[in-house]
Amino acid sequence: MASNILDRIANETELTKSERKLASIILKNPASVINENIAQLAKRAGVSEPSVFRFCKRFGAEGFPAFKLVLSSLVSSQNLKKIESVKQGDTVGDIASKVIDGAKVSVSSTERNVDEAMLARVIDVVSQSHRIVVLSQGLSSFIAVDFVTRMLNLGFACESYTDRNSMLLALSTLRLGDVVIAFSSTGCNRDILDMAELIKANSACLIGVCPDDSKLSEKADLILKSSDSVDITNDSVFSNRLSLLLLSQMIIGGVMLRRGIAISDLKDKVVYARKKAYAYEIAPDDDIPPVQEDEDDGSIKPGAPITTLDWRY
Repeated sequence: MASNILDRIANETELTKSERKLASIILKNPASVINENIAQLAKRAGVSEPSVFRFCKRFGAEGFPAFKLVLSSLVSSQNLKKIESVKQGDTVGDIASKVIDGAKVSVSSTERNVDEAMLARVIDVVSQSHRIVVLSQGLSSFIAVDFVTRMLNLGFACESYTDRNSMLLALSTLRLGDVVIAFSSTGCNRDILDMAELIKANSACLIGVCPDDSKLSEKADLILKSSDSVDITNDSVFSNRLSLLLLSQMIIGGVMLRRGIAISDLKDKVVYARKKAYAYEIAPDDDIPPVQEDEDDGSIKPGAPITTLDWRY
């Protein structure tokens, strides 16, 4: 049996429904599986014990104990232990160590769980979108702010909303070819979930960046799986937010390559806008030449009848 069994499980594409449930649990927290018996794992995954046994056999183990032995060796070597939360009595060094260890686990878990085929589809859809609307709430909102800023820097029409009323107004004008990206550490934000039907009714695509066993993942057209499911009663949200941030950067990186030629035409204007936004001295030769206007630019003229603008793309 190959030493890196986690990579084998993550890269296996022909799994049954029960096997996918087991794979998801094992990949999210391999350390916890080591401390369970076959009945406990089966119950947690919602599958039968024979399904667990067949899963172990599929990946070269004679049974669950042998599977745990290989898994234990890998977990130990990669330091993928379950990270304790900060608690009373911790020293400053303990706090620093726990936060950094949690970040390492999140990064490693995200790397193993990335579905490259799904990521490619997301990059394609976002690259070809007319309009990008980003939804987020709570502690995930800073990821949305970063994503929107980066997409604006690439010349995309991108906007972000966090409150219910603004979401309703923005999503009511969606069209075919528009994309909605929802960032959620929990995947169960009520307002975002309520928007799913409106998004589908307007023929837009909903991309969920969230835990794969969440309610949002069930409603999304495409989903990028974050590293962990989140217990909203503790601070496990941190590692998931880091995973969301990494996934958002993967989308941006792919879009930069996918739309490189089209984006290049806007580069000078975007750079000029950035310089104007900061305390940056702009040389005279940095000025962007004004756009040459046509004789009739479609604007309202005094004394002339008001005409309807063509809003089509």
